[in-house]
Amino acid sequence: MNIVYITCLSGNKAAGLTYSVPAQIESQSGIDNVFWYNLNSIYKSNQTKNINYCNINDFPSKKVSELPEPFNNPDLVIFQGIYFLDYYLISKELVKHKIPYIIIPRGSLTRGAQNIKSIKKIISNKLIFNKFTKNALAIQYLNLSEYQDSGDRWNQNYLIVPNGTHFKAIQKTIKERSPLKGVFVGRLHVYHKGIDLLIEACAKLKNEIDGVFQIEIYGEDQDGSKREVTDLIDKHGLEKIIKVKDAIFDNEKEALLLESDFFVLTSRFEGHPMGLIEALSYGLPCLVTTGTNMAEEIEKGNAGWTAEAEIESIVIAINRLIREKTNLEEKGNNAKRLSRNYDWDALAQKSNYLYSELINQ
Repeated sequence: MNIVYITCLSGNKAAGLTYSVPAQIESQSGIDNVFWYNLNSIYKSNQTKNINYCNINDFPSKKVSELPEPFNNPDLVIFQGIYFLDYYLISKELVKHKIPYIIIPRGSLTRGAQNIKSIKKIISNKLIFNKFTKNALAIQYLNLSEYQDSGDRWNQNYLIVPNGTHFKAIQKTIKERSPLKGVFVGRLHVYHKGIDLLIEACAKLKNEIDGVFQIEIYGEDQDGSKREVTDLIDKHGLEKIIKVKDAIFDNEKEALLLESDFFVLTSRFEGHPMGLIEALSYGLPCLVTTGTNMAEEIEKGNAGWTAEAEIESIVIAINRLIREKTNLEEKGNNAKRLSRNYDWDALAQKSNYLYSELINQ
């Protein structure tokens, strides 16, 4: 099958797409004939070395018909993301030439995401993006929860293929220590990532967790978000319990995960968080909310602790974590086992089957 992936990646290391999209495309290229067309000229990655790759400088017309053969008339085009005007313009060309396309919204169509800058999205959806989604062959969601939270109003056809990971040869070793060390690594978007919920929950448990439980938050400042987080911490006197640090990547990030006792993600909404899947793959048990779209799997697999995306529920989960601290090794092994459900190469095989089935229909 000849597949063209269209993206608009900038290479921002703080964004999960920077890691998930190239890994997905590279795995798919082991099965299908794949071409990657990125509409951002500044993107640079060594992950493109095994992939047919070009950016907007190579083909400035933004026309699929001008790509090299056979990708000028592909079997399928896959858009990574939603809210790019160029995507809609390219989709008009595809519809004209009867080339099917699929959209991977990566959480952008969920109710939580739609509530951010909601007026702007209502207008742009009505004028542009409803047409973009409805003309698609299908919407590809990352899990069932993302589909259910997005609904069928965008497109009646959907498929589910999650984000993935590569197996880690190294796994963290469990150490007996106090305080327990939890870690959050990701974008410092206070509302989206539920960082305010986490801080408020810790404030309610301040006396119980002081000296027993500690969390380090790593991320890039986003429009003053770092100050917002530190102000919340100062307001509740949690300076000894929650610490905010600069963003961390690559080998430093790996070392941090291997040195931590658990991973924290208390998001209000997500697509399928790469940081969480990566933490599981290192054997790190996870404290998560239902907004991560992975709480059910983690609870069922005994790979961590789960809560609703609300303060009182997170309080209960933290208390449970502390009570079950002797089970960290067991939960870490379960986390590693759970991550094996997300092998990139197996997901590429699944994608090939689902894409072929859709096209043949």
